[in-house]
Amino acid sequence: METTSSPAPAPRPGLAGRIAATPRSYLYGSLAGMGAYLLVMGLTLGNRPEQFLLCALMFLLAVWSAGTRRFFAGMLPFLLFGIIYDLTHLTEPLVRYLHVHVAEPYHFDKLFFGVPVDGVRLTPNELFARFHWPAVDLVTGSAYILYLYWSLGFAAWLLLAKRKDDRIQRLARRFGWTFLAVNVAGFATYYIYPSAPPWYVTQYGLGPANMAAQASAAAAARWDAMTGLHYFAAFYGRSADVFGAIPSLHVSYPLFVFLYGRQLGKRWLDVVSFGFFLLVCFSAVYLQHHYMLDVLLGVTYTLVGVGIERALARQPAAAAAPAAMEPADAE
Repeated sequence: METTSSPAPAPRPGLAGRIAATPRSYLYGSLAGMGAYLLVMGLTLGNRPEQFLLCALMFLLAVWSAGTRRFFAGMLPFLLFGIIYDLTHLTEPLVRYLHVHVAEPYHFDKLFFGVPVDGVRLTPNELFARFHWPAVDLVTGSAYILYLYWSLGFAAWLLLAKRKDDRIQRLARRFGWTFLAVNVAGFATYYIYPSAPPWYVTQYGLGPANMAAQASAAAAARWDAMTGLHYFAAFYGRSADVFGAIPSLHVSYPLFVFLYGRQLGKRWLDVVSFGFFLLVCFSAVYLQHHYMLDVLLGVTYTLVGVGIERALARQPAAAAAPAAMEPADAE
């Protein structure tokens, strides 16, 4: 009795084959963009290993398969965000030619949010400089680490867990590009209205800005000391925006997750994301990185950005509605 054997599965293509099968727009676009970024950084500030690692990962996503290309396209706004932030190191010296606002944010907080203690009116930052606790240091420091990964994780979850749901995929793209737009607006504000954070006033006072000041982990250094990880010392050692306190983009990221997450209709996600947003707001003030004014403006930038995005998203539907309602021509 003859037996028939099933055909052997086709061998999976190697990397060269996958690159050859990649649409030219993805291939050339990713190579040009990442190559230009690495070249500019290499000729100016020097390259770091994580820059090569990130670019290699994103290139593999762009060429590996149709599924990874969709993920690459969805995460592209966050890649551009990282590149733009890195490039702000090149423009940071421009701040020395601008008027840095040191006293105004401090006096605003003292006037509207000041707390009387022992006959002296303190800003919330000054209050928490006097009164702080190890357990709160641990929680707020951890929140200040997770705030960015919370947004990235949310975007990746939408793109991967709901990759066959067109509505969710559109939501992920809207989330990503609005996230990028608000960040660019925030970065631009650092040069339109450069402002000193609370920790700077504690160290240098309310006089003219000291352009030699270096970024500081501020009270987040207590988290480093408690855990022995030195995360904040390393992170702020590479910071490019010493005088970029307004707006607080730290609070924007969890607020984005809350606003876009609400469209999923998951109550547990709404509660957790809004609670995390409030925790990051508190952490920004408690850790001496932002005034209440900075937090309020960060919230405002986010709400305006999301509002504009939603208005633009409604326009095509509104334009299509009248056409859909017109009766067909009689024969």
